[in-house]
Amino acid sequence: MTVVVKMSPEKPNRPRRRRLKYIAVLPTMLTLGNLLCGFAAIHFALRAMVAAGAGVQAAEDATLSSQFVERLLPSFLSIGAVLIFLGMLFDMLDGLAARLANKVSAFGAQIDSLADVVSFGVAPAILAIAMVMREWSYHSVVSPLSGRPAGRAIWICAAAYAICAAIRLARYNVEQMRDTTHRNFHGLPSPGAAAVLAALLTLHEHTTELVQSIIVWSLPVTMLGCAFLMISRIPYNRITETYLFGRRPFNHVALLLVFLIVFFSFMTETLAVACMAYALYGPVAWLLGRSEPEEDAPVTEGAADPSPSLSESTKEQKSG
Repeated sequence: MTVVVKMSPEKPNRPRRRRLKYIAVLPTMLTLGNLLCGFAAIHFALRAMVAAGAGVQAAEDATLSSQFVERLLPSFLSIGAVLIFLGMLFDMLDGLAARLANKVSAFGAQIDSLADVVSFGVAPAILAIAMVMREWSYHSVVSPLSGRPAGRAIWICAAAYAICAAIRLARYNVEQMRDTTHRNFHGLPSPGAAAVLAALLTLHEHTTELVQSIIVWSLPVTMLGCAFLMISRIPYNRITETYLFGRRPFNHVALLLVFLIVFFSFMTETLAVACMAYALYGPVAWLLGRSEPEEDAPVTEGAADPSPSLSESTKEQKSG
């Protein structure tokens, strides 16, 4: 008797898709707050571009109804710059909340980097373009199709800045999976680069015409410098862990108080100097470290090869 067994065709072994079921609510909401600040900064940059195209002067561009707030934020560009700093606050708080709640996850790392690309990569570049367009009073002068070489150059510098910020964040995500110590950063962090541009934008709105011209014409070099530092391997310290958290000497606290007093007295100037100093700190410290001569380690007698002395002592014990 012949038994015929019907064999079912083998199904290919397909990888099972992992489904995300739970997320940390508070860190995610803080990260989305960072993303919202970047989106709003782009919105106000577009408002400034529209006003520049319509021929509206910065002094005539009413931002908010409060006179006190308008003295602090006299233009749409200044509002966008402040939103960049507000996004940095959300970016710091979401990581702190995730560590305190022990909710550090791959989802949080990915959405944090996506938000940083918008807030610290795209938004500062758009704000820089809007500032140049308003100062030059041509609504289409900064463009890859511009008839002016300066307009094409500034657009290329802004695009290079945004691209390098995305590369910097993608590299950080890959290296974060391999290394969990995170004692310092390799390359200028994207919030630090965005702080440089936002601080210059803030200073531009509260200074003299001469300083405004210097900021505008030095902006392409500044964006290229920040872009290069972001993708470099130059080490940078973490600001919160180096200067705020942990135990520090009393002199450190005194210097911090002096900095706060100077900051509230000359807010925009101190902010610009502090952000530029942090960006330049990495390459200066790196160059000074490479220029220092390596000191030869002192060689003591018998320290280089302890085995002969051990054998000699053994021989002496045997002969004795």
